[in-house]
Order: sequence, then C-alpha cells, then structure tokens
Amino acid sequence: MEKHTIITTVLRNIAVLSDLLPLILFIFFARSKKNIGLRVAFYIVVFSAFINLFVLSNRQAREYTFLIGRITTLFEYSLLSLLFFNIIVSKAFKKGMIAVTVLIGAYLLYDLFSAVNNSFDSVPSGITSLVFLIYCIFYLFERVNDPTSLFLYSSPVFWVVVALIIYSAGTFFPFIYAQSHMKEDQFISEYDLIHDVLYIFKNILLACAMLVNDKTLKSPYATTKKK
Repeated sequence: MEKHTIITTVLRNIAVLSDLLPLILFIFFARSKKNIGLRVAFYIVVFSAFINLFVLSNRQAREYTFLIGRITTLFEYSLLSLLFFNIIVSKAFKKGMIAVTVLIGAYLLYDLFSAVNNSFDSVPSGITSLVFLIYCIFYLFERVNDPTSLFLYSSPVFWVVVALIIYSAGTFFPFIYAQSHMKEDQFISEYDLIHDVLYIFKNILLACAMLVNDKTLKSPYATTKKK
C-alpha cells in the first residue's frame, strides 16, 4: 500500500470518528443546549455519524453512496436554512431566503428523484455550499454592525457559522469540479484529502461551540431593525 493511500485511509477514519467529538460534548458538556445553533449542529452531526458509522459501513449500502449523499445534502440544507432564518435579523434578507429556499429545495428534490444513482451530486452540493457561504457572510456582517456584539466568540452560533463558512468555502470548488472529474482516480484521491481535512476541522470547531457558554446580551438590534 502506497504512503499516500495510507494517509488517505487514516484521514478518512479520523473524519468518520470526528463526528463523535461534538456529539459527545453536546450530550455531556454543552452549556447552552437550548441554543438553536447547537441544536442544529447536533442534529446534523447525529445524522452524519449514523450515515458514516452504520449505513456506509455496510457493503450493500455503499452501492447507493451517491443517493445517500443527495439525501444528506437535502437534510443539511433544510436544517441550516432553518438556522439562518432564525439568526439573521434583516426582514428583507429573510424574504429573499424564503424564495431561495423554495427554489433550491425544489431543485434538490428533483435531483434526488431524477439523477442517476451512481452520479455525484456535484451541482447540488456546490449550490448549497455557495448559498451557505453567502448566509454566513451576511450573518457576520449583521453581528459586526450590532453594538451589543462586543465578543462574537462568546456565542455558540458564531463557532457554528465559522465552521460552516470554512467548510463551504473549502469544498465549493472541489464539489463543482467533481462533476467532470469524479471518475479520475487522482482527482478522487485529492478530493478525499481536501474534504476529509475540512470535515475534521469543521467538527473541531463544532466541538468548540459545544463548550461555549452563551454570554451574548439580548440585543435591541433584533427589535429595532426594520429592513
């Protein structure tokens, strides 16, 4: 076995096991379990852990890897859209989010039922990554302009958003390129390396979120902003 293959295999195993880190921390050590950011992160991690540890570990289920990937994309898109709708303040932006959610949700459902089972969901994954990247940037822009948000890092949601923005930005181009290069062994190896590193880093940041005690003040920003 080549050295590169060994590294890839080790990273894949670490990535799979990394789901357990935020999961365990939420159950036993989370200080703000009612925080919507932590709850959404917890549900996504539980779903990912179930898929990685129990579903994809079955040889027969591996034949439907790409179908499972589409279901995962739809599930995560639904939960994260709900998260951003709750944490973003701007009413105008929320109206746009509703339209975007409906359109992309319809596309994801169409792709789920019409795509070939052995094809990677490159476009759906790329689109959702781009959308979440925009949502993350807008959320941080709002918080920076909120005079009560003196310490952004004191909110669990901040760490969840940072995890998403890094993962979404890092996987956007690999997802797009996968559409035409997924059958190339060299690309698959590089794709797995990039994805697994980002996936591990995302779970580490989510684990940090689980340990943060939400000390943010209740902001009048949410009630006074009318846009």
